[in-house]
Amino acid sequence: MTSGEASGNRYLFLDYLRALAAWLVVWDHLANNMLQEQGRVFRPALWVRENFTAPLGIIQDFGWFGVALFFLISGFIISDRARVEGLREFVLKRVLRIYPMLAVAVLLSCLFLASPADLTPQTVLLNLTLANYLAIPQVVLVGAAWTLVIEVTFYALTAATQFMRASPHRIALNLAVVAVLVWKRGAFGPNFALFAGAAAYLPILVMGQTIYWWLARNRLSSAWGIAYLLAAHGVFVWGLRAAQPGFLQVTNSYPISVAYALLLFVALLRAPLRERKLVRFLSDTSYSVYLLQGSIGWLVLTALIKVAPLSVSIPAAAGATLAAAYLTHWLVETPTQRLGRHLTRNLRNRSQATAVVKPADLPAA
Repeated sequence: MTSGEASGNRYLFLDYLRALAAWLVVWDHLANNMLQEQGRVFRPALWVRENFTAPLGIIQDFGWFGVALFFLISGFIISDRARVEGLREFVLKRVLRIYPMLAVAVLLSCLFLASPADLTPQTVLLNLTLANYLAIPQVVLVGAAWTLVIEVTFYALTAATQFMRASPHRIALNLAVVAVLVWKRGAFGPNFALFAGAAAYLPILVMGQTIYWWLARNRLSSAWGIAYLLAAHGVFVWGLRAAQPGFLQVTNSYPISVAYALLLFVALLRAPLRERKLVRFLSDTSYSVYLLQGSIGWLVLTALIKVAPLSVSIPAAAGATLAAAYLTHWLVETPTQRLGRHLTRNLRNRSQATAVVKPADLPAA
């Protein structure tokens, strides 16, 4: 058991990281991006940028840093779950984890944010399935959901390689698949190029997967662990150079924030952490917060900045987002996760009940 691991297969350090990642994204959007769209500046956010993030090379006001943390978390925890879950259990739980809350976010966008021209049955269906990020023209109803395409792609790749679930060297296969997709990104038309561009971010999740097998499970030597991290970095940089070279510039560098995120990830993995109710709450609501800050947070912020100072508007928008996230976590996430556990338990029981009886156990004719 690592320092950041609790009993009951729950990793405490991931709670801290989830909570931090979600609210870093909220900070980026509510205190920076959304205000810029309104022609406003929040002076504390400007101070943080000028004195902290800019000198350290952390771009997008911590937003991308938070996303990188989410990717590392997913690579780590999905590797843990895939190690002990069968294929059907793994797929069912991941579908119920991602899509019910996504449907809520899409519905809220349809009700409050989207233009009538975007609300066709086709565009709504594409957004509900995340296929809108892989189709041209793109119509995006939930802006933050772009990362979910990458998550779901990693889930699919993990499901496809479940025959290697006990082997840490599925890392090599994952990187090989990403490398092929990047290599062939221009071979099958623009829609495939979008898919390959999304797949270019998978090496960050593979870094989290490497940390899991190396430092948490001790199934990789230091030589293998370092080699896989370097290989993942190389494939990531190659993919960015092919799909989005603008994110490799020193003043707009994705790899720099990924490196910081990886250092923090490893540091908390080894840190002597205690379980805290507030951290657990913020962790449990992090997915809802991530999806709702662009709708609930935006609505409250744009309404309040007309009548209240930013020092009031921004905390109020963040508070409204958290309240909505708590509600949806209680009404949507918790029931669907409970349903997933129930269905997969039934699947296991049915599989055991219909198992082939050994010849020695058959009654005599």
